[in-house]
Amino acid sequence: MGEACLSVENRIEEMPHAENPTHTWYAVQTGYRCEQRVASGLTVKGFSTYLPLLREVRQWTDRRKVIEAPAFSGYVFLHFEPTLRNRVRVLETNGIVRLLGGNHAPSPISTVEIEAVRNTLGSSLPCERCDALTPGTLVQVMRGPLAGVQGRLARIKNSLRLIVTVSVFCQAISAELNLSDVEAIQDRSGTSTGGRSN
Repeated sequence: MGEACLSVENRIEEMPHAENPTHTWYAVQTGYRCEQRVASGLTVKGFSTYLPLLREVRQWTDRRKVIEAPAFSGYVFLHFEPTLRNRVRVLETNGIVRLLGGNHAPSPISTVEIEAVRNTLGSSLPCERCDALTPGTLVQVMRGPLAGVQGRLARIKNSLRLIVTVSVFCQAISAELNLSDVEAIQDRSGTSTGGRSN
């Protein structure tokens, strides 16, 4: 099972992209264990991609190994201008199932969400996959390795964790944090959640 995942030496995490107001982040759904192949194929075509990776320990009968596996199984992020020509080129890439969206148009992903994922995974804190539907207070981390990241608080396995969600496909990652490092912020509905979380 682990052998099909990405290794530390063979990884595609992010490709730099030029700031262009017509370019936006989107997500493509891939075939089973095709995330790396899709990211490579899109990169070869000149698209900017981001494949977030989680460090995981895999246990075999004779050994343990730390590997890097896709944080969001079956998805790759793509930064591009969604013209009809570009969408066709994307969908023609081997391993892609579909470009996420509705009403015959792809659904854009907020740069805030992408940066929250990037900063959380790059924080050196232990991260893991979690249920994106966990309810909780919307907070912003004020200090520490996750400073500036927004997410929702949840208590998982007796620890306080920050849930960082990608809303377009409703998956999430979480990282442990201290309650003293976060402050409640205004919810997207416009309802204020008050001052510091407790």
